[in-house]
Amino acid sequence: MTNQEFIEQIAAYVKKYAASFGICVHSPVIAQAILESGWGKSKLASTYHNYFGLKCGTKWTGKSVNMTTQEEYEPGTLTTIKDNFRVYDSMEEGVKGYFEFIQLARYQNLRGITDPKKYLETIKSDGYATSSDYVQNNMRLIEQYNLTQYDKKGGNTMGRTAQDVLNVMRSWIGYSEVNGKHKQIIDLYNSHKPLARGYAVKYSDEWCDTTVSAAAIKAGVVDLIGTECGCEQHIKIFISKGIWIEDGTIIPIPGDIILYNWDDATQPNDGYSDHIGFVEKVVGNVITVIEGNKNEAVARREIPVGWGYVRGYARPKYASGGTAPSNPTPSKTLDEIAREVIKGVYGNGSDRSKALQALGYDPNKVQERVNEILKGNATPSKSISQVTKEVIAGKYGNGSDRRAKLAAEGFDPDAVQAEVNRQLKGSGTSVAYYKVQPGDTLSGIAQQYGTSVDRLVQLNGIANKNLIYVGQKIRVK
Repeated sequence: MTNQEFIEQIAAYVKKYAASFGICVHSPVIAQAILESGWGKSKLASTYHNYFGLKCGTKWTGKSVNMTTQEEYEPGTLTTIKDNFRVYDSMEEGVKGYFEFIQLARYQNLRGITDPKKYLETIKSDGYATSSDYVQNNMRLIEQYNLTQYDKKGGNTMGRTAQDVLNVMRSWIGYSEVNGKHKQIIDLYNSHKPLARGYAVKYSDEWCDTTVSAAAIKAGVVDLIGTECGCEQHIKIFISKGIWIEDGTIIPIPGDIILYNWDDATQPNDGYSDHIGFVEKVVGNVITVIEGNKNEAVARREIPVGWGYVRGYARPKYASGGTAPSNPTPSKTLDEIAREVIKGVYGNGSDRSKALQALGYDPNKVQERVNEILKGNATPSKSISQVTKEVIAGKYGNGSDRRAKLAAEGFDPDAVQAEVNRQLKGSGTSVAYYKVQPGDTLSGIAQQYGTSVDRLVQLNGIANKNLIYVGQKIRVK
């Protein structure tokens, strides 16, 4: 194998695994493999696929081999010792093993580093190597073989896309206080220094924002998101980074960070934020969010666009990339999707085009139908009685937004409003809320207030009637 072939093979595996372990720069890792393995020709590398001189330590439970090595405990003086080294089954496993190795707490400050020299200086100071020339020797290899080209190909973008962060969150789904795995998330957060406000999160603390921050640490995007364990404090960080959107009614995109205020169920919601998560996807009018500490676990939540409890969103400045479903199949008619566009469900400009394409629609054809509808070629698909009930339930929003949505569906907004006023006046309707207590179910709340589960679902925009949480405010009439 030539030197260039060795570089290309190592670089491919580094690119494959660096992101998922939070490492943003590739060239120093490639250089380390060259230096530690003698271009893959050392016995430890060629026979046992250990390209980084990784010793077993106390946590290794895999195969091992005892070999002689030299360490420079004192500058200029080499000491020969025997030690146990890790054994891997392939080059790929050996490279992956490197990233698994640097998950030790002492190496957590490698996450997010994008400068090759800083990476090498940091890993050496953390105790990875004893050689006094370690940084210089690796930097010479980087310069001689132009290894920074692999940073340009992927090093500065890998681990910095929305999908990379979401993959971390997906890997934690099911981590909970019941199985104790939430401690791993808290431990990861606490390992990253400096701690926000100097506070180490306890296992008994609320840990929703700790999860968001830990995901940023693992994905190598701390510089884009920051770290905090308090939602309201994190908003201050988002504002300082220029990524905060003080609007709970927008159509978010995957990777956005959503914040809630459970004390207010109406928009605009500018109250104190007390919960947080990552937007995983948006399909039609439904947002899927992955959250830490949702019922004491990492889990998904489905909510409608513009849900009253949403405080706002942070939109980190990720690099482009990520994954999307291939060849998606449209699930709605052209008329249905056009009406949703008019309502603002898919945003505007390029954001709208991308969202429509992701769902399998031709943005140009959708726009043509939007134009036709706006010109008056739309026929109401519901009776005025039906749409009035939906207006009262809050499905059409308020003010100018409501009027625009009604007009887009072919209704006379003034006629609908007149019917709304008549029905509310005749029924003596007043608004009331109930705060969910431990052990409550939606059916029990419905029975208590003499209403139905379906009515509560309608009033509150609840996506899954089997999922409510303690402290949630439920509109009961």
